[in-house]
Amino acid sequence: MTTTVKLNPEQEEIRSVARGFLNARFPAERVRELMRTGTGFEESSWKEIADLGWTGIALPEERGGAGYGVVERCLLLEEMGRVLYGGPYLSSAVLAADALALAATEADGTELLEAILDGSTRATLVAAGDLLGEADQAGAVRAAQAGEEYRLSGSGGLTLDAETAQILIVLAELEDGRSGLFAVDSSAPGIALGHGAMIDETRKTAFVEFDDVPARRLDDGADTAAAMAHVLDRGAIALAAEMVGGAQKAIDMTVAYLKEREQFGGPIGRFQALKHRLADIAVAIDAAREGVYSAADAVDSGELDHVPLAAAAAKSAAGDGYCLATAEAIQLHGGIGFTEEHDIGLYYKRALSGQPMLGSSVDHRERIAVGLDV
Repeated sequence: MTTTVKLNPEQEEIRSVARGFLNARFPAERVRELMRTGTGFEESSWKEIADLGWTGIALPEERGGAGYGVVERCLLLEEMGRVLYGGPYLSSAVLAADALALAATEADGTELLEAILDGSTRATLVAAGDLLGEADQAGAVRAAQAGEEYRLSGSGGLTLDAETAQILIVLAELEDGRSGLFAVDSSAPGIALGHGAMIDETRKTAFVEFDDVPARRLDDGADTAAAMAHVLDRGAIALAAEMVGGAQKAIDMTVAYLKEREQFGGPIGRFQALKHRLADIAVAIDAAREGVYSAADAVDSGELDHVPLAAAAAKSAAGDGYCLATAEAIQLHGGIGFTEEHDIGLYYKRALSGQPMLGSSVDHRERIAVGLDV
């Protein structure tokens, strides 16, 4: 890995521990077993992840977190991407936890956040559409107030881990046009989950519909649009980090194969044309990694004005890089790369499913163009 991203000794240790843990718990055969289950993960490993403090690694200690930053969380997500981890980390420990920490009031969100961080409760963020990264997506779910109670109706769109989450954290539009944040028990009457044919079997998603569902408001009555836009930017950075890890694993698998596969009296990796293709992939992955950690550092250093465009650049580069790396990897593996039995296909499917999530590369390039007024 050639990159200008430099880690301090503690960060190197975090990455090393994460890689060792995830490689031991989620070898390829175990990932295939889990993707055929209804949940995509096992409770015991999720509890281990919570016990390691990973669920709150990017949150301050006063909110129950470990007191590190988004950079350290990206290190974990890179390693999760390498093994195609399919558990609720992105949905519960990133999107839902960040929404509670940044957009909910301390009185209303603390108890639930603590339960998420200790692993006893799993939650997911319902932000309408396909979590496209825009706060105005709240308009697809509407919140009506009747006295002290709120009722939600509308389409929450495609949602990560909706079927296994115990709590839905919902961004909804209020009657006055502002947005609010609400907690909904996933077993409440009026919630319907729809399942389509998803290309990525390692990650579980469902379409969520609300029909007059009781909800508890989590914010203080102010418009949550700005806070939730930041939550979704942090989510885009997290997903980009995961994609970089998957892309790196794809190229590592391909390099290993090209060294082993022999043709015309030697390994095919010696051919210059193949080296050029690998070099193009490596450059794309390095560019994406640079973008991820630049965006993460902007969050951690408090440069919030830079975060939206930095997050857009990171997600755009990671989405393109992951799709390029896995598509090329399939080609470079030859006939075996197209078979269901080979693991490279799982990475390609993860790349395709992650591309539109939290904003596609096209969406984010448009955000950059608008932000730079070009």
